[in-house]
Amino acid sequence: MKLHMLPTITLLPAPHDKAEDEQIIEDWSRGLDWVKWMLGSVRARLETLVAGDVSAWNVFAEGVLREAIGPALKAAWRSAHTNDLAGLIEAAARLSSQLPAEACQRSLLAGAVLLKSTRHARYQGVLGRLREAVEQGRCDGHIAIVWAAVGHFFQLSLTNVIAEYLRLEWDIATRDEAVPAPYAGKYSIAGLTSQVMRDASAESALRVVDA
Repeated sequence: MKLHMLPTITLLPAPHDKAEDEQIIEDWSRGLDWVKWMLGSVRARLETLVAGDVSAWNVFAEGVLREAIGPALKAAWRSAHTNDLAGLIEAAARLSSQLPAEACQRSLLAGAVLLKSTRHARYQGVLGRLREAVEQGRCDGHIAIVWAAVGHFFQLSLTNVIAEYLRLEWDIATRDEAVPAPYAGKYSIAGLTSQVMRDASAESALRVVDA
């Protein structure tokens, strides 16, 4: 007898204004402390990630996040959701062409760390095939691509995957300064997640996100 786990969905009601949208995402993401533990190896190994230090956060938000990282997370999560290894490889190649050289190397290192830390999970599906493609040199193992596949494996929604990626970037960028993440506003984790998700789901008034 074969059992199938039904996919979960997250319904975020259309808010009346942007501030309410950010509050919904911030409140909703607080129950995911276990994700911080899962990404702990990346936090421990890297001094900087793509965003750089905290002084570059707004530049990161307006530039590489919007132009490269956000689209890569969405494309990779959707490819993982449909077991599309070719889509993951394509998203990784596109990201390699968009990131500055040093940021690209840090992204690849972080992806390698995350792949190693999740190696022994069982029944990995497309995540296992992605790992194999990276090991064979057929795919660039960027952290955004690997994290999207890992997040989907652990049944995280696209919104959670984006928010937790941003939290990882912030934690690494502020490691030496212990600056608390901005709670609200354009450059907060919730605000940026909301922006990326609006780009991802403009066609849906309810914004239905498969997990």
